[in-house]
Amino acid sequence: MLCIATTTRLRYAFHKFLRFFSHCPKQNAKILSSFNGIDDAVTLFNHLINMQPLPSVIQFNTIIGSVVKMKHCPVAISLLKQMVFKGVTPSIFTLSIWINCYCHLGEMGFAFSVLGIVLKRGYQPNNITLTTVMKGLCINGEVQKAMDFHDNVAAQGMLLDEVCYGTLINGLCKIGRSIDAFQLLQEMEGQVVKPNIVIYNMIIDSFCKDELTCKARDLYLKIVDMGIDPDILTYTSLIRGFCRTGQWGEVKQLMCEMVNKNINPNVYTFNVLIDAFCRKGKMIEAQGMFNLMVKRGQQPDIVTFNTLISGHCLHGNVLEARKLFDTVFERGILPDVWSYTILIIGYCKCKRIDEAVSLFNEMRCKNMVLDIVLYSSLIDGLCKSGRISYAWELFSTINNDGPPPNVITYNILIDAFCKIQDIDMGIELFKLMCGKGLTPTVLTYNILINGYCKSKRIREAMNLLSVMQSKNLAPDSITYNSLFDGLCKSGRISDAWELFKVMHVGGPPVDVATYNVLLDAFCKAQDVA
Repeated sequence: MLCIATTTRLRYAFHKFLRFFSHCPKQNAKILSSFNGIDDAVTLFNHLINMQPLPSVIQFNTIIGSVVKMKHCPVAISLLKQMVFKGVTPSIFTLSIWINCYCHLGEMGFAFSVLGIVLKRGYQPNNITLTTVMKGLCINGEVQKAMDFHDNVAAQGMLLDEVCYGTLINGLCKIGRSIDAFQLLQEMEGQVVKPNIVIYNMIIDSFCKDELTCKARDLYLKIVDMGIDPDILTYTSLIRGFCRTGQWGEVKQLMCEMVNKNINPNVYTFNVLIDAFCRKGKMIEAQGMFNLMVKRGQQPDIVTFNTLISGHCLHGNVLEARKLFDTVFERGILPDVWSYTILIIGYCKCKRIDEAVSLFNEMRCKNMVLDIVLYSSLIDGLCKSGRISYAWELFSTINNDGPPPNVITYNILIDAFCKIQDIDMGIELFKLMCGKGLTPTVLTYNILINGYCKSKRIREAMNLLSVMQSKNLAPDSITYNSLFDGLCKSGRISDAWELFKVMHVGGPPVDVATYNVLLDAFCKAQDVA
C-alpha cells in the first residue's frame, strides 16, 4: 500500500498534468517535470486510461514518450498496447514511438509490422519515422537492409532530410564502408537537402580510419572550396589519419592551418598526436607535445597520461612510466584500471614482478574492478619469471571467483606448463578450457604440439594435427616446424619428408626455419642428396 506522502505526491502530479494540458496542450515536453520516475508515469497513465471519456491521444503520447526517454521501452510497449486495446486511435507520432521502442530492443520484425500499420492507416511516414527505422537497422548490424530500405523510400519519391542521410552514412562508416558512404554523400549533394559539416566529418573520419588519407584530404579541400568551414573534428580526424600513415609533413601543415583559422587544438587532438609519437617511439616529441598542450591551456586527462605511460612501457622505460603514473595523483586525476594494467604489463616485461604484484595488490585494496586482461598479464609475467605456482594460485582465484579466464589466459598457462615439460598438466588445462565452452586457437594447438614434440611424444602431436584439421583450423608454419623438429630428433626423417611434401602442396609458405630444421636433420643422417 502506498504511504500517504506518496499518494499525495501522485495526486498532485496528476492534477498538475491535467491543468497543464488544459492550458498548454502543445508544450508536451514540460510534462516531464511532473514525473519523479517510471512509477509516476505509469500511475498517471492508469488514471488516464480509466477516464470516461478517454483523453486525447496527445496526453498518452506525452506520457509514453517520457517513459521511452527514461529508457523503459518494454514498459512503453505495454502501455501502447493497453492504449490501443482501450480504443484510443494512435497517431503517426504514437506509431513512431512504437517503432522506436522495437528498434531499441532489436525487434526489427515488429518495427516493420508497426510501419505496415502506419501505411495501412494512410499516414505518410515522416522523416522521424524513416530515420528511426534506418537507425534501428544500423544499430542491429543490418546496414545493408537499411540501404535497401532507403532505396525503396527514395523510389517512392519521399524526400529524406539530413538526419536520415546522416544516419545511413554513419552506419556505413562504422562498418568500414567508407566508399559506399561517399557515394551516398554524392547522392545527397544532388538533392534539395545538402550535407552539413557533421556529415562531411563522418566520411573524412572514415576515410582516415581506412587509411584512405588522399580521399580524406580531397574531400577536405572540396568542402573548403564550397565555403564550408572545417571544425576541430575535421582537423583532428585528418591529423589522426596522417599520423597513422606517417605523413608528418601533412600533419604539420594541418596544425598550421588550424592555428591560422583560430581553431585551437583540444585535448582529443593533442591525445591523437601524443599517441602517434608514442607508437613510433618518439618519446621526446610526445613529451614536447604534452608540454605544448599544457602551455596552450588544455588540461591533460587520464587518456593523455595512459598514452604516455604506455609509450614509455612499450620502449622499456618503466621508471619514467612510473614517474608519470605518480604525476597523475599529484594532478588530482584518478588512475583507471587501464592505467594500472599498462604499468603492470610494463613491469612484467622488464621482469620486475614484485612491483607488478604490489600494484595489483594496491588495486585490490582500492576495490577496483579487475578485468581478465589484467589477470592474464600478471599471470604471464609470473610464468615467465618462473613463478608458476603463484600464477596457478592466481588462476585458481579467478576461476572460482573473478572474471572468467579467456583463451589467452589458458594459452599462457598451457605454454608455461609445456615449457617445464609438464605436458600432461597442459592437456588437463586444455580439457578444462574446452569444457568451459572456449574454442582453442591455432596458437593453443601449436603450444601443445610443440610440448608433445619436446617430450618426444610424436604420436600425440600428430593426433593433435589431425584434430586441428578436423576443426577447420589451418596449421601454420610454426605447427609444421614443431612437427619437423620432433620427427627429425626422433629419427623419423622419412616421415618428416612426407609431411614436408604435404605442407608444400596445401600448407603455409615454407620459411627459412623449415629448411634449416630439415637440412640439419638430413646432414646428420648423411642424406644430403
